[in-house]
Amino acid sequence: MDASLSEFTAAGLLLETDPDTARLRLQDEILLAISHIGLPEKYNPWHRYLRELPIDSDNFVDYLVLVEYLSRFDASSMMAMPGTSLACRAVLTLGNEQQQALFFSRYLQCPTWTFFAVSEPEVGSDASAIHTQLTPHGDRYLLNGEKMFIGGAQLASIGLVFASQGQGRTQLVMVEPHAAPQAFNVEALEAYGLAGAGLTRITITDFPVAQAQILGRELSGLHQGINALGTVFEKHRPLVAAMALGTARGLLDALDAEGIDDLASYWRCYRALYYRLLALGEEYQQGRSKVWLTSQLKMQATAFVEQVAMLLPQRLPAVRWLNMPALQKRYRDAFAFEYMEGTSHIHRLNAFRAYVSSRGVR
Repeated sequence: MDASLSEFTAAGLLLETDPDTARLRLQDEILLAISHIGLPEKYNPWHRYLRELPIDSDNFVDYLVLVEYLSRFDASSMMAMPGTSLACRAVLTLGNEQQQALFFSRYLQCPTWTFFAVSEPEVGSDASAIHTQLTPHGDRYLLNGEKMFIGGAQLASIGLVFASQGQGRTQLVMVEPHAAPQAFNVEALEAYGLAGAGLTRITITDFPVAQAQILGRELSGLHQGINALGTVFEKHRPLVAAMALGTARGLLDALDAEGIDDLASYWRCYRALYYRLLALGEEYQQGRSKVWLTSQLKMQATAFVEQVAMLLPQRLPAVRWLNMPALQKRYRDAFAFEYMEGTSHIHRLNAFRAYVSSRGVR
């Protein structure tokens, strides 16, 4: 594992300047086994390497612990690795047998990236306000719209696009960009931190869609559209909290190594959030999702990592701070978690549900 961590950390330092070389350094069997956790075994060529890890890959608590631990070294590297993604959870949740086979079979030809396109310019992550349209055209559909802050799309051979069919109906559409490259344009976005996320803007113009590409069309309305989207996001939000918390821990370790004192209150906050992460993971493992608690934790973890990052220029001498590229990079990464699946405003609304429920307000 030490050799894998060395490659993992080295890749993180290259992601902002030489992403191609960085991704080559992530082609390590143990790292690939980690990044493919959650993939159906018959489509996972790295499954056998999971036996070398001291975790139960089917236990969500163990998985959160692993994500937090790796993020102490570099959360950006985690995001840059090929493997499972939010789109995978959606296909497992909503896809029929044929759709799952189409989507997951490409993982047998590693490396594979996918994308999950929901957020848009102007409306952000508000899925109820999206403008992307799926409209009938003969025996098919046409997909038109613009998506923003979408990770992985530059490298992906397949992904999902969230679109409206009008009259309040929304759908997840499976898209293979190479099937109509003239109708699918991907533009890289400059990012301040977490370069491994590979954020992009996608412009879709009259992209042809067959009925077989629409996920969950055989399911009832309650299991489609925005309702299905919420179900898919539920297990992703704790991962963002784990990455933010791991980044904060890595920064605290670095400050300790520099001999910075008076960090006791930050360490207490870290431990409190870490134990809450484990408790939340156990709830999910037992099938009891806690959407409002997840939103609270994600919001608090992303705020905490920013507070810790602010200690670097405040506590370290300028000459020292300006000659530590690794710490400067972690500083930038700490402020980029807001890009990851929903803004703080959305999570404040989710977190408020627990207060409303406890007060008996209707």
